[in-house]
Amino acid sequence: MKRLKIGLVGLMHKNFTGDKVGIYNRSKQEMKKLSEEMNFDFICVEDGIYTDQEAEAAYTFLDKEKIDFIMIQSSAFNSGTIIPILTKLNIPIGLWAVKEPTASGPLPINSFCAMNMNASIIGQYLKEYDLPFKWFYGYMNDELFQRRFAITIKALTAIKNIKNAKIALIGGIANGFDNQYFDERKLQKRFGVKLYRNHEFSEIKHKMLSYKDEDVQDIMEQILQDSCSCNALAKEKINKNARLIKAVVDFKEEYGYDGIALSCWPKFRIELDMVSCAAIGRLNQLYFTTACEGDVYGLITMMMMRYMNDKPSLLMDLSDFDQQDESVLFWHCGLGCNNVAYNGEVKLASHCNPGPWSGEGLKENAPVADMIFAKQKGTAARFTKDGEEMFLLTGEFNHPEKPSFDGSRGWMSNLKLNTKPIEVRDLVETILIKHQPHHYALAFNDLGEEMMEVAAWLGIKPMEKVAYEHFLQR
Repeated sequence: MKRLKIGLVGLMHKNFTGDKVGIYNRSKQEMKKLSEEMNFDFICVEDGIYTDQEAEAAYTFLDKEKIDFIMIQSSAFNSGTIIPILTKLNIPIGLWAVKEPTASGPLPINSFCAMNMNASIIGQYLKEYDLPFKWFYGYMNDELFQRRFAITIKALTAIKNIKNAKIALIGGIANGFDNQYFDERKLQKRFGVKLYRNHEFSEIKHKMLSYKDEDVQDIMEQILQDSCSCNALAKEKINKNARLIKAVVDFKEEYGYDGIALSCWPKFRIELDMVSCAAIGRLNQLYFTTACEGDVYGLITMMMMRYMNDKPSLLMDLSDFDQQDESVLFWHCGLGCNNVAYNGEVKLASHCNPGPWSGEGLKENAPVADMIFAKQKGTAARFTKDGEEMFLLTGEFNHPEKPSFDGSRGWMSNLKLNTKPIEVRDLVETILIKHQPHHYALAFNDLGEEMMEVAAWLGIKPMEKVAYEHFLQR
């Protein structure tokens, strides 16, 4: 994963007598230490900036360093002519003020007022450039700095990695899932990601069939070792499951992809007499982000959260809701991952959903990874409407014993939309009235604040709540 590169400048004015140089030097030292703790690269302009000429030199230096984020500290009050020079970098901006060293007497540095002025210049004088910024206050261990900064590092690191990502769509969108349609030009403009959409399903199929049994023996053994049980049909199909895992990993390495959206249904049933669910779950846990059913925006959302999280992201349906305990059921066919499963238990089982052709009725196939999510926090999100809007729901998986459908699943409660509590009936109204697609990228952590910040930096509007009513709403 690519590291974020952060630049720091300190703005000053000779008319303020506080220890502005000492403040900036302390901040440089603390930021250097923080870069090691939070895994980002740190570049600073060594001396304070008093004049436009010094600001131009700082701009040239930081532009050459190709920084991703600039922290502009008001080490003291500064000339308002400096900010327009630094904003030519055209990157995310952090405006930073510190507490006054004394509480009375002559005003030492006037730091907050300087930050206020700089924010106003960006928002009014430079309004046409639409430059987003985030404010920070205090030193590294202060509450108004620490958590705000950590969120920003996570969000901007994810954005940087998405911007440089190379992804593939293999086999097209799943048949009939027209709500997953996308415009790749808008996708690239919003996220910077490079999409390759012309790969045929046959490329994966032929790669799978090209292996010898010994090529996938180790994968098969590891799958069985990590599973607490395996029924007869799943065991019969385990060789195909291992072949798919190896094929996707080899495909990734051959082309250098960072993520893949794979059209799994119904092609694997028709052409290979198997289902891909268990393999896709394992790919997400061990190798790299893979979305099922050819869902490209689902993949982008999964990847964004994966860059901020040490656990896999999975693509889920929202299949039921319960007003009694204010919970919703996230479910999918069988995307198993041991490290998010209750007691680490994943069962290899049969998939009994309808067969590949309309009118055939139920037809067993395998393997799926049957599991219940462990007790943990979760985030369900999706970028939608060509990246103009984001659905964001956070909550907790607290009741693994609650009845649920076979597959990979869990009941999420303590629900929050855009970090604010929401009742289930309002959530259902919002999802349907706002035309939210039926796929949700699910991460196993509370990434609500981080995803809200991602949306803000990218100019994406969070989906607003629609309060439930008995009458029709449009």
